[in-house]
Amino acid sequence: MKKRREARVKKSLLVDISRKGLDQMGVTVNVSRRGMCIATTKVVRKRSRLHILLAAGDDIYSVTGLVVWKKKNNDARKEEAPVGLGIEIEKADPGYGRMLSKARQGSPFEVRCSKSKTRSIPAAGARRAATGRKKQGTGIQEPDAE
Repeated sequence: MKKRREARVKKSLLVDISRKGLDQMGVTVNVSRRGMCIATTKVVRKRSRLHILLAAGDDIYSVTGLVVWKKKNNDARKEEAPVGLGIEIEKADPGYGRMLSKARQGSPFEVRCSKSKTRSIPAAGARRAATGRKKQGTGIQEPDAE
């Protein structure tokens, strides 16, 4: 089996795929500097050139690539059958490489915060350990009361 030059990072990122004015949505299965695998519901012909917008955190990265393989799941209903697209990247925004480096290191994508202060509400298990009682928690960030 042929070994890849670069390891792929398993990341589910929302993508917008454009080809000759037709748009469709998809999700990445894995990404690397040289290629990516995208799951979508519409078949795209092999050797098609695609313009792809990837959403990672608050940032959007533009990538141009070529479909080098496609794989269709025949077990699902025809209109909902997922299609896997293997994309060879021809051109990408400079920030795309930096985003991949962060993903390889296991750090989450940067999320820009507003100027308001936020505090974290611990999950239920963390509260129980501190107080001995079970309290319901959401783990949601809430703004500090001023």
